[in-house]
Amino acid sequence: MSRDTRLNEITSILQKRRRIAVKELEQLTYSSTSTLRRDLLLLEEQGFLKRRHGEVVLNSFNTVELSHSMRETEHRQEKKVIASLAKDFIGPGMCIYLDSSTTVFELCAYLKEIDNLIVFTNGLNTAHALSTVANPTMKIFITGGEVKHHSASVVNHNIENSILDHFRIDLAFCSARGIDEEFVYEVSFSQALAKKSIIDRAKETILLIDHSKFYQSGFFKINNLGQYKTIISDKLPDHQLLDAANREGIEWLGKE
Repeated sequence: MSRDTRLNEITSILQKRRRIAVKELEQLTYSSTSTLRRDLLLLEEQGFLKRRHGEVVLNSFNTVELSHSMRETEHRQEKKVIASLAKDFIGPGMCIYLDSSTTVFELCAYLKEIDNLIVFTNGLNTAHALSTVANPTMKIFITGGEVKHHSASVVNHNIENSILDHFRIDLAFCSARGIDEEFVYEVSFSQALAKKSIIDRAKETILLIDHSKFYQSGFFKINNLGQYKTIISDKLPDHQLLDAANREGIEWLGKE
């Protein structure tokens, strides 16, 4: 079993159990004591869990920003569905922004077929993927700022006098860690601020969010629902969320 597979299995177990003995976790993951110890150290460094007296305790998702590699394995098929719906909003000659989320990352595969795009991103993995497969007519810019450990993103608390000042962003694609009837949330203050700064500049913003984020909240509000033109998810939410979006004039797309 690869390390990524083990980490995904550990996080899945902890999300269900919240607290579990290390010995039981060894048995459930078929891991040796030394292998599991290394995996738990990594997850503890990333703030996902705490080790206490022979047991493992899950940290609250409201305060933990998971690493890019961990987020990449979560709901991967759902993210692909979302990207396949979102691609139809992008046309030749547009200036777009892609945030550093693993959901928005899935759009990269579709962009090589679109001519004369200008793409801004704060995602290191996104910028690398685009530079590898890009249409030669595409121009790729990465926003400046601090590189965040594990998250593969660049954040800047002050983007005044940025290169973005010289461009009009036609469309921003952003994801989030949660949504309810009023607000869209992030678990990191710097990520929330970076996304809000871009959304305020963009002509229109599309939120890409899978169903596991419905009714999830965080300490940091990015903004209210009215800031988004469209919300795209892998499946439609219940009537409560849909009604909230309809009141704001938001189109919500997803599988029935």
